[in-house]
Amino acid sequence: MAAGSSTKVPSGVTIWRALREELLLNMYELPTVTLPPTVFHVYLHPRDFTRIEGIAPRIVSELQKSLTDEVRRMNERRTTSKGLVARLMPQDEEGEGAPIEVPASGWDVYIQADQNDELGPGDLGIESMLPLPAAAEFGGPPTTRIVKSVVTGVKRTSTTVDVPQPAATSGTATAGSSPATRTAVPTEHNAERASLTYVDDRGAHVFSMRKDTLSVGRGGSAVWVDVQLVTTPKVSREHFRLRRNAAGAFFIQDLSTWGTSVDGTALPPASPDGAGVLQPGAEQPLAPVARIEVADAVVIEFKASTT
Repeated sequence: MAAGSSTKVPSGVTIWRALREELLLNMYELPTVTLPPTVFHVYLHPRDFTRIEGIAPRIVSELQKSLTDEVRRMNERRTTSKGLVARLMPQDEEGEGAPIEVPASGWDVYIQADQNDELGPGDLGIESMLPLPAAAEFGGPPTTRIVKSVVTGVKRTSTTVDVPQPAATSGTATAGSSPATRTAVPTEHNAERASLTYVDDRGAHVFSMRKDTLSVGRGGSAVWVDVQLVTTPKVSREHFRLRRNAAGAFFIQDLSTWGTSVDGTALPPASPDGAGVLQPGAEQPLAPVARIEVADAVVIEFKASTT
C-alpha cells in the first residue's frame, strides 16, 4: 500500500474517532436488541506504533471505556426518541433503534504494528468482529462478520467478509481423556485458558489465552490475529486457530500455505476449493501440553491452564 498523505502519528483521539466510526457503521439490528462489533484490532505503521507503544495499554483502556460510554449515550437518545414517537404516534408498534448491547464480557481492543507494509505513516488499519446468530430460516451456521477498514487521512475504505464459526465438537476429548469422564469446565471471563510460549524476530514471548478462540499468524491490516508472529513470510498471515470448547478440551486447525505440525505430526492442511480459495484444514484435538511447529519457522509451546 502506498504511504498515505498524512504523516503525523495518529493520536489517541484520532484512533478513537476511527474506532467510533467503525462501531457506528457495523452494527446488526435484531427485533429487540442491536449487536455491536465486540472485537477491534487497530494496526499502525511500525514507526507510528513504536512512538505510542509505551502507552498502548493506557490507550486500550481509554478506548474500552469510551466504547461503553458511547453505547450508553446512544441508548439514552434512542429511549428518548422512542418515547416521543410513542406519544405522538401510539399506533406505531415497530419503533426505531433497538437498544445497543454492551458486551457482558467487555470490549476486546488490540493495538499492534502492521508487519506487512500495507500501511503508510499516519494511516490506520481497523478490523472489527461481530458474531452473528445463525439464520434459522436457512438452517445455516452462526457466522462472524469481519470488517476490515483502512483510514488514510479523511478517506476510509472497507471490505466485509462473513466467516462461519467452527461447529461445536461433542464427544471428543484431548489425548488421554475419556468423553465419559469429561465434565464441563466453567471459565470466568478473562481467566487464563492456556499459555503460548515462543520466540520470534522480536524476542521471547509468553501469551496468555483468555478467550475461547485464538488466531495466530503474521497478521496485518487486512488479516486480524490475536497472536502476531514477526518472522519469515513462510508463516501465513493467519496460520492456525485454537479453540476451547465448553468441556475444556482444545482443538487446532491449520489455515496456512506451509503447514502446521503438533508434536511432529502435520495437521490436515488447508486446501483450495473449486474457486482456488484456500479453505481451513479439519480441526484436530490438541493435548493439554503440546509443541506447535509453525511452518518450520517458529515453535510454540502450548500449555492448558489447570484452573
